[in-house]
Amino acid sequence: MNCPICGRPVADEAELVACLARHQREEVKKQAKDMQRIYIMLMASQLTVACLTTHSSPQDVVTTFGEVYGLLESLAGKEDVTAEIEDWLKKRFQDES
Repeated sequence: MNCPICGRPVADEAELVACLARHQREEVKKQAKDMQRIYIMLMASQLTVACLTTHSSPQDVVTTFGEVYGLLESLAGKEDVTAEIEDWLKKRFQDES
């Protein structure tokens, strides 16, 4: 019997299942890496547009991005985030004035 993915000969069903599971883990790892590349490209695109449209320095844009990312990451999984976002925005605008 051979693995249908890589063609490697396997002795029994247990070995076949182990080989298929390895292929599945490798594919999941590859997909995660591909998604990370896509997210990085999207982030780079957004930061570039932000720099060009606001005439801000790349450092200022990246700093702001980091702050917003941190906020959103801290809100992940929470149900009602409106008040926390409003508080963050108020604090941010107070710090700028």
